[in-house]
Amino acid sequence: MSQSCTEKLWKPIIRPPRHYYQLKDLGNQITMVIDTVTKRTDFEIVNKRKLTLQCSLFEPVRVQDRQHSCMIYLHGNSSSRVESLTILEYLIPYNIAVCGIDLSGSGHSEGVYISLGYYESQDVQSLIDYLRDHKPYITQIGLWGRSMGSVTAILSASQNEDIKVLVCDSPFSNLALLCKEIATSGYGVPGCCFNCFFCFVKSKIRKEANFNVDDLNIIQIVGNLSSQVSIAFLSANQDQLVNSKHSKQLHCVFKGTKLLKSFDGQHNSKRPNDIMKEVADFVISQLGKQSSDQPQSSRDTKLLLLHNQREKISFQYDEVHPIMTGGQISNNEQNITK
Repeated sequence: MSQSCTEKLWKPIIRPPRHYYQLKDLGNQITMVIDTVTKRTDFEIVNKRKLTLQCSLFEPVRVQDRQHSCMIYLHGNSSSRVESLTILEYLIPYNIAVCGIDLSGSGHSEGVYISLGYYESQDVQSLIDYLRDHKPYITQIGLWGRSMGSVTAILSASQNEDIKVLVCDSPFSNLALLCKEIATSGYGVPGCCFNCFFCFVKSKIRKEANFNVDDLNIIQIVGNLSSQVSIAFLSANQDQLVNSKHSKQLHCVFKGTKLLKSFDGQHNSKRPNDIMKEVADFVISQLGKQSSDQPQSSRDTKLLLLHNQREKISFQYDEVHPIMTGGQISNNEQNITK
């Protein structure tokens, strides 16, 4: 098998095209989401591998100084935190913040390669640690991922028992199996030749990106998750990249509270509005359940002290007026502090 042929398989796995965008693609820093004034805060974190990652937190202004939940959005490969905009309208009006992140190797974040969830799950933990340290009013944190991001969410939940609510849109059940499906259907590699062919690909990925493809056996990992975790699984019926059977298999072995929704569309299609609303209802319900199960802790004391000491929010409501009247915010919207 020629080198050019093998590169066609391993390079798209760990170095798909990077999504380039401008900060203005994230919208205004103060904007209206349905009927809710929302503030976007851009910030950087440094992950375990010392890579700088770019993040954006979208918070309803009315709950910035009150306890509220947050869903971290985890994008697919060849994507970025811009994708997090797709869930704002379903969560922000219900006082649930949304945090987008350019995972390592994606968007504006540092990193040469992606790892289909292996190292991205470490990015998630770094982000959670940041939110816990800098945003004490955020209580429950859930994960909403698509494709690579959904696998990252499952891996993160297996590593952090505080993560209890997930949305997994188009996850794969096993990376080796997915590679075989893509190789045979997309590149015409005969099934009988795949094992020999894939040994080279795995070796190349291990050398370049320093992870083992066989470790991403997600169906085994999801089957071992705590029954206290809740997951909504989504799959597109015409998905030609990650067949819908992957989501169904994961849903079947998962032991916790679960939801499975299928819809007509492909891997990157816009998700139907009714599906998104139903999944958002699931998230809201499960976050509420987790919140009611939480005991009093030192975190509540910290919140009380912060509330007593906190200065008035430095938010000028005259900034909102142009939005409410259909105008545009000027001057400050491009001045991002990193």
